[in-house]
Amino acid sequence: MLVVFGVALLVLTAAVVVLYAMLAELAARVPERSGPTRNREIRPLDEARVGHAPDVWPAVLPHRERSVVLVLSTICNACEDVARQLVSDPGHPDWAEASLVISTGARIRGEEFVTRNRLGQFPHFVDEGGEWVSGEFGIQSSPSALVFHGGRLESAHEFNDVAALRVALDPTLNGDLEENREKEEV
Repeated sequence: MLVVFGVALLVLTAAVVVLYAMLAELAARVPERSGPTRNREIRPLDEARVGHAPDVWPAVLPHRERSVVLVLSTICNACEDVARQLVSDPGHPDWAEASLVISTGARIRGEEFVTRNRLGQFPHFVDEGGEWVSGEFGIQSSPSALVFHGGRLESAHEFNDVAALRVALDPTLNGDLEENREKEEV
């Protein structure tokens, strides 16, 4: 009986060693990520009601001649990344045109999203159920950017990279934002 127990223990030990060796091999095959790789593509939102002036404008959002409203959702991983970019990447925290609409099922989740991601420096509106964004503009995706000119929706875009969005909206920023991105990567 003692011999059977010893053999079983030896087999079990060998199996654990082989398992760890297999995990180490698997880990060696997975490429290391040096940082977040974002899709820099800016896609137009065809369903958006371009040219529409909203019947109701949330009082907490500034009403400027030109403004960019970023629509983020509390249940969207890409939106979490966009929020991090807004507060961490050089040049974005002082984006004067930007304001936020946080689309969520419950107001408390929207406020928690703003607090957790330190977005309080941006004017923001918590859009319960996404009613304002979908009702006024027909948009049901996030992250998205709504560009207003003279109170009317000029264009709407889906995006993942804030720097790429800003360059698409204002090509004169290209050099400044790329220079900041290179400094951050070093």
